[in-house]
Amino acid sequence: MNELSRLAHGVLFPALGRQTVPRWARPRVAEGLGGFVLFGKDIASAAQIRELTGDLHGLREHLLLAIDEEGGDVNRLENHGGTSVPGNHALGRLDDTARTREAAYQIGLSLVAAGVDWDLAPAVDTAVNPLSPNGIRTFGGDRALVSAHAAAWVEGLQSAGVSACAKHFPGHGLSSTDAHLGTPTVDLSREELLAHYLDPFRAAIGAGVDSIMVSHVRLTRLDDVPATISPAVLTGLLREELGFAGVVITDALEMHGISDVASLPEAAVRAVLAGADALCLGAWAFGADVDAAAGALVAAVEDGTLPVARLREANDRIAALGTRPRATGAAPDDTVGARLAHDVLETSGDPVLRGRRALVVRLDPTHSPAQGGASWGVEEPLRAAGVEVEALAVAGDTYNAEGMIRAEIGLYLDEFGQDADVVLLVRSSHRFPWQRPVLDELLSRHPGCVVVDMGVPGDDFGGFRGWIRTFGASRVCARAAVDALLGVK
Repeated sequence: MNELSRLAHGVLFPALGRQTVPRWARPRVAEGLGGFVLFGKDIASAAQIRELTGDLHGLREHLLLAIDEEGGDVNRLENHGGTSVPGNHALGRLDDTARTREAAYQIGLSLVAAGVDWDLAPAVDTAVNPLSPNGIRTFGGDRALVSAHAAAWVEGLQSAGVSACAKHFPGHGLSSTDAHLGTPTVDLSREELLAHYLDPFRAAIGAGVDSIMVSHVRLTRLDDVPATISPAVLTGLLREELGFAGVVITDALEMHGISDVASLPEAAVRAVLAGADALCLGAWAFGADVDAAAGALVAAVEDGTLPVARLREANDRIAALGTRPRATGAAPDDTVGARLAHDVLETSGDPVLRGRRALVVRLDPTHSPAQGGASWGVEEPLRAAGVEVEALAVAGDTYNAEGMIRAEIGLYLDEFGQDADVVLLVRSSHRFPWQRPVLDELLSRHPGCVVVDMGVPGDDFGGFRGWIRTFGASRVCARAAVDALLGVK
């Protein structure tokens, strides 16, 4: 291993891809690889993740292990030994920064127990666009509220000894485009960005956040390329204007928001040149992608495109991550998330089930790659509470979805009576045009249904018999909804 190769590998953070240390990882770690981002497919149980992180840390001193554990809808550990808390949208609804700080601290304790050094959270976008795909992951649409809770979340997590990462700079809040699928655009002037749009990131920096993730959003009035590879955004705005001196990590370079613009090797070089320190390669980036990115960085230094001093600076910043004193001897308190979920929950009408049997009709939203394999819904917790549940789930591309719903409800009510309980389960239904006519027909035919909305509020379900809003789909939110359905206080 020569020094240049070590520096090039040191800024790379691929996925792992297996639940044990894969063969491809060992030689790259020996070459100086910065670390790994762990995803849901890498995790099977609390014991397994502890063994895996222990084995990885044993490969080399200061090998950083990162994860997306936002709480709420985006989590990796909730069902594998981690704690469950409502996500940012619910915390913003409660608007108690002390409780936000406590929720993040509990997540931090979970990560310490799992052997994770760096949490790629919180999302501090401001969801001013009601169609934002990140709405449920944000604290809300008010910039001052988001700023206050961003600071509290960062403080809470880092007080447990885990490095935080405010994302997705400069913010997705005005766009309805998912960067996994395309390049979002924000049409604001430099003056508007500095005057107010970047306030949540200012707050996170003021709270001492260790890192910031740059997104693939394109600021049309500053540059014609995504922020990921824009010197005007990374160096001009983030470094020079906001004064951030910590680690800047890219969002995944496999996402279409950047891959449609530049290949991974090209994006790697341009991102580091623009001011990024760490490169998140993506959930499906393994040895070959590490080799391609490292090779491109080495070649760029050798041909004079990339100053070696820029790579050294990036490695030096990364070396400061994961060095906070770890909270030891304190296990996560699972009652914290449960209390938050019950306190944020809202009900209207009469949502309590009339019996111990229910048909749950779930309208699935478009799957978010950020969510990973996390499940959602009330079916299993209802069954665990002793309710006999029949279930039907449909999505936008389900063949004859409307006919299936109509037939299933008709069959169910014919079997058990017109007063039998039917629960409609939705999640940010206003974002999915196919769901509106389905819900309108259900309201006209079956107003006695109970609606459980586990997303961002948008549609009005006041015409139905009862309505429950959880403001998120984490495990504790689902259990709070089930308590409301069963009339448990």
